[in-house]
Amino acid sequence: MLEKEPSCYFTGVEGPRVRGRCLHLLSDILLTAICTCLTGGTDYQDMHLFCKGYGSQLKGLLQLPNGISSTDTFS
Repeated sequence: MLEKEPSCYFTGVEGPRVRGRCLHLLSDILLTAICTCLTGGTDYQDMHLFCKGYGSQLKGLLQLPNGISSTDTFS
């Protein structure tokens, strides 16, 4: 059992993103990247497919306020 929510480890991380144009949380993108790598994924397409396939099962881990990110979001 985790002591803290995984997303809390990424709250202080700032990304070089344009404010107001980002629909997806950086913490969701980072957690998706980690989970994708752990399951053998190797690229942005795999990250999108991971979210598409497991997004509903990861509701407690990922917030996904604007739904599943597209491949373009990850690139």
